[in-house]
Amino acid sequence: MSSHDLRLTGRPLPLVSLIAAALLIPLSGQACGPDFPNRLLLNRDGTLLYMPEGNFAFETSRLVAVDKQLPLWKEPAAEAPPKPQSPQEQAIEQMRASKTVEQADMVDTQGLPEAAHLYTLGAVAFAAADPRAVEYFQQVLALPVAEQGDWGLRAQYSLGRLWMNDRGTPESTYDAVAPVVKHPGQAPLDKAMAAFQQVIEQVKSGKADPDQLALSSLGQQARIHLWQGEIIPAVRLYAQQAAQGDSDGGLSLQYVSSYLINPAHLAALKQAIQDPLVQQLVTIELFARSSNLQMSGNTAARSQQTIEQILTLLEQSVQSGFAGSDRLAALAYRSGQYPMAANLLKNAGDSGLAWWLRAKMALRDGNVKAATAAYAKAAAAFPSDESWGSQYDEEIAAEFIIPGCRVAGEQAILALNRGDYLQAMELMFRGKENYWADVADIAERVLTIDELKGFVDKHAPAPTTPLKPVKPDEYNGQPITPEVQLRELLARRMMRAGRYQEAVNYFAIPNYGQAAQAFTERLQVAQDKTSDKNVRAKAYYQAAALLREQGLEFTGYEMTPDYAIYGAGYSYLGDAFNTSDPKHKSWISAAEAARANKSLPEADNRFLHYRWQAVALAQQAADLLPPKSQAYAAVLCNAASWVIARDAKTGRALYQRYIKNGTQYDWSSQFGYHCPTPEFADVAK
Repeated sequence: MSSHDLRLTGRPLPLVSLIAAALLIPLSGQACGPDFPNRLLLNRDGTLLYMPEGNFAFETSRLVAVDKQLPLWKEPAAEAPPKPQSPQEQAIEQMRASKTVEQADMVDTQGLPEAAHLYTLGAVAFAAADPRAVEYFQQVLALPVAEQGDWGLRAQYSLGRLWMNDRGTPESTYDAVAPVVKHPGQAPLDKAMAAFQQVIEQVKSGKADPDQLALSSLGQQARIHLWQGEIIPAVRLYAQQAAQGDSDGGLSLQYVSSYLINPAHLAALKQAIQDPLVQQLVTIELFARSSNLQMSGNTAARSQQTIEQILTLLEQSVQSGFAGSDRLAALAYRSGQYPMAANLLKNAGDSGLAWWLRAKMALRDGNVKAATAAYAKAAAAFPSDESWGSQYDEEIAAEFIIPGCRVAGEQAILALNRGDYLQAMELMFRGKENYWADVADIAERVLTIDELKGFVDKHAPAPTTPLKPVKPDEYNGQPITPEVQLRELLARRMMRAGRYQEAVNYFAIPNYGQAAQAFTERLQVAQDKTSDKNVRAKAYYQAAALLREQGLEFTGYEMTPDYAIYGAGYSYLGDAFNTSDPKHKSWISAAEAARANKSLPEADNRFLHYRWQAVALAQQAADLLPPKSQAYAAVLCNAASWVIARDAKTGRALYQRYIKNGTQYDWSSQFGYHCPTPEFADVAK
C-alpha cells in the first residue's frame, strides 16, 4: 500500500498539540559547561528527604488495563528506500494529485480494486470539501465484505471524520494564528461516534487494522466528548488509548489534566473530580508535572496555593482504597502536607512508591531503623524496568530517574552512615551508569584498595574481548562500560600506592596500561642504585615526563582533586565528604570522613596533583646530574613549566636552584616557559 493511501486516514493531531509539545521540552539548567553528573552524595540529607517527580507518560499508560481485544500500538517502520511503484499504486497517486473528483475519475485505473477506486475518489472529494465524499465512502461499505479489503475500515473511519468535520485544523485557542473551528451539531456528531465505534468493534472482532485506526477512533470519540463538555468519558477513552501504547492518548490526557488544574477551570474540576479515573489523572498531573504550574506564569506561592486547593478537593473526594493513594501521598509529601501523606499511606498498599515514601517519612521522624526496613521493601517492589525519565530537581540539575536505582542509591547513603561500606558500594553500583560519580567517590575515597580489588574481581571482570585502540578514545567499537571504568579507577589507585605490577594487570584500556607499564619500567631503572647516575637521571626524567603528560590516565583521581571523570576539564565538581554545611545533616560518620581524608594525596592535594609528583621526580633526576650541565638546567626548566602557571612559588624555587647551581644559557630568560630537551648524551661524554 502506498503511503499516499494514508493522507485521509492519517491520525489526527492531538488536542492543542502545540501546547503539549512545548510542555515536553525540558528546561536546561546549564547554559554552558557539561551536563554535570547525577550526584546523590553531595547533599545526602536532601537526597534522602526529596521525592522526585513521577513521569506523566508512564503513569497515564497504566491508568486502565490493556484491552486484549484491541491491538497494541506499533511505531511506524522507518522509511525504506523507495521501491518501484506498481501500476495500482501509480494510479492511486495520480488520482490523489487531482483537484476534483472528475479529474480523478479520468485516470486509467485498470486492475485497481473497486474498493480502492471508490475510496480514493472519496479522499479526493474530502480534500476538495465535495459533499459527494460521503457517497463514495458509503459505496465502499456497500461492497461485499470480501471485496472491501483494508479500504472498508478506512472508509468507516473517514466517514467519522467527515461527520465531525475533522480536517486536521489546529484547535488551540492559545494559537493566535489558528482559525476557530466550528463544531457540527449533535446529529452529525452522533453519526461520527457511531462510525468510530464501528471501527473499534470490527477490529475487536478480528478485522485487520494496519493503520491502527481503532486506536485513533478512541481518541476521536474522546475528542467529541470534550467538545460536548463531557470530561469523564473523554478521560476514559484517552486512558484506553494510552494503555494500548498510543502516545497520542497520553498527550491528550496531558491537555485535559492541564486544563483541569488551571484555577480558571475550578468549576469543571469540581464537576469531574468525583470520578476515580479523573482523581487519578489530576493526582498524577501534579505528582509528575507540578513544576509546570510555574512554567505557565504562576508564582511559586500561587502554584502552591493551587496544589493545596486541589489536594483538599482530592482528600474530600477519594475513597478508602483509592488506586492512586501512593501517588496522592507522594504529591502531599512533595507539597509539605505530611499529615495528609501519612494518612494516605495507611491505604496505599505495598507499591514501591508507597514504601519509598514510608522510608522518607520515617527519616523525617528520625527513625533510621524503620526507614532502612521500608527502603528494602521499596527496592524489592519496584520493577527493574520502571523509568521516570529525565527531570530536574530543586537545584535545576538533570537526573534520569530509574526508581529502583535511585532507591538503591539512597540505601547506599544509609549503609555508608552505619559503616557498611562494601554494601554501600554494591547498592550504588546498581545505578552505575546513572550515578557513576557517586560510585567513583565510594570506590576511591571510602573503600580500601583491597576492599575495592575484591569488589572489582567479583563485579567488574576484564572485558572478554580485549579493547583495541583505534584512535584516541575509540576502542574498536567497544564501549567503555562502568565495569571498565571501575577497573581503570582501581588500577590508578594501585599506581598511586606504588603497587605498580598489580596495577598494570587491571588496566583495561590498552594505551593507559602501556603508559603505566612504561612509567613503572623507567622508575625501576631510576631507583636502581647500581646503575650509572646519568642512566638513572634520564630514567627519572622520562618517568617524570610520562607522569606530567599522561598522569591523568594512569594515576589521576576520578573525582577530587583531579576529576578525571571530565578529563580534568573542570577543577571542582563538589566534595561528597564535606561535613561543614551547618544547615543540613551530613550523614557522614567520623569513620567515613577519616577514610575519605586518608585517601587524598599526602602532599600537594590540589587539582592535577600528579604534576607536582612529576616535579619531585624531575628534581631527583637533577640530583644525579652535574649542576653545570645543560641537562641539569633543562630538567629544572621543564619541571618548572609543568606547574608554574598554577604554582608560582614552586616555579620560583626551581629557578632559584638553577640560578644557584647551574650555568646560564641563551634560553635562561625563558625559564619555566620555553625549555629545551635535556641532553643526557652530552653528560655521558
